Amino acid sequence: MRVAALAGVTMSLPALADTLEASATRRALTGKPLFFTADQDATVAELADTIIPTTTTPGAKAAKVNEVIDILLKDCYKPDDQQRFVEGLAQTNKLSQDAYGKAFVQLDPAQRIEIVKKLEADAKAQLAKMAAAKAATKVENSQADLQMPTDAKKVYTPFYTILKDLTLTGYFTSEIGCTQALEYVPVPGRYEGCITLKPGQKAWAI
Repeated sequence: MRVAALAGVTMSLPALADTLEASATRRALTGKPLFFTADQDATVAELADTIIPTTTTPGAKAAKVNEVIDILLKDCYKPDDQQRFVEGLAQTNKLSQDAYGKAFVQLDPAQRIEIVKKLEADAKAQLAKMAAAKAATKVENSQADLQMPTDAKKVYTPFYTILKDLTLTGYFTSEIGCTQALEYVPVPGRYEGCITLKPGQKAWAI
């Protein structure tokens, strides 16, 4: 089952696989999000489609990436990450309102790209700040011949980083992503560890 596979579920985690499968079935039957509100689900769909838009191949929205993100956040992410994601969606709409007087889903494609660029820049700044703080604390404690305090080791994944990772994972494990965006062979032949790609050749689906 798709969401179980892309979450890295193995035979050693049957309970999680069952949970993911049950969630995917429930979402498919009801047509409603399980973790998100309807508005949040719509925002995620448009954010994902801004990251992977329709070009010569269908985009993230066509691949229903928002449904995968909804299920994985519900079943695979810790409460702190879930809360950070929800807060990130709220911040996205605040940026949209402040810049254009409209919610993100009401923006035109160019405006959405500008908001996503701001989210990406903010995520990079957060990661850089955490890395600098951790490095500084490590140096200070090393000089004092002390172990790094537990609090100094705490880092988190910014909202946009989670969003982008899940968007890419959801898209490139979808039927659209595997068969149209990537080169796909339903029944592959012998294994070849190194193949020269032609100019413009797509990467191979796994």
